[in-house]
Amino acid sequence: MPKTLISVYYSCYDTPLPADTFNRLMAALPEGMRASIHRFKRWEDAHAGLLGKHLLQYALPGYSLADIAYTVHRRPFIKGAPDFNISHAGNMVVCAVAGKGDVGIDIEKPTLLSVEDFHQQFTPEEWDAIRIDPASPEIFYRYWTRKEAVLKAAGTGLNEALHLLNVMNNSVFYHQHTWQLSAVPIMPGYVCHVASGETEIAINTHAVSMQELVSMYR
Repeated sequence: MPKTLISVYYSCYDTPLPADTFNRLMAALPEGMRASIHRFKRWEDAHAGLLGKHLLQYALPGYSLADIAYTVHRRPFIKGAPDFNISHAGNMVVCAVAGKGDVGIDIEKPTLLSVEDFHQQFTPEEWDAIRIDPASPEIFYRYWTRKEAVLKAAGTGLNEALHLLNVMNNSVFYHQHTWQLSAVPIMPGYVCHVASGETEIAINTHAVSMQELVSMYR
């Protein structure tokens, strides 16, 4: 059986975009999306919101951002288009597009944190691994991104009881469905996972430059 292809597009933004570039990309968005981006107070968040939408447009050139709709749990979709999912962390945005079925993606940039504050979000087995491993933050973020990828793929929202979702294995049964998990090695210093509803998957990654995004609107 051929593997289902999941394409992961990503862009980095270490510094704010030049004003003319930012404004050009903003102008290409539907009005409602522009308004939501303007509400962000941090430039990093505004850029993440902006670039995530344009990565999606880059990945699905035959569809319009104006056609994005939302489920009751605020999961975005475009009727008739391949399933997609977007995430961001640090100065990176990722967009996963599934050749078939549903997909979820989550990316995080590990930082030092008090993992004890998140004890209630993990199963006993996961928590033991987090506490025992000396690279605790890395293990923490590995499980965290896997959990969020599954929840996003399932479209149930991120308020589910995470401590009931065990993601120590690459195959996870959740909401009457089996999800396959896979790491996405994009850039050092980040942890990223995808979840797919298909049994066999292959992942391709595509770095997309600012020039490539802007050139869509010339």
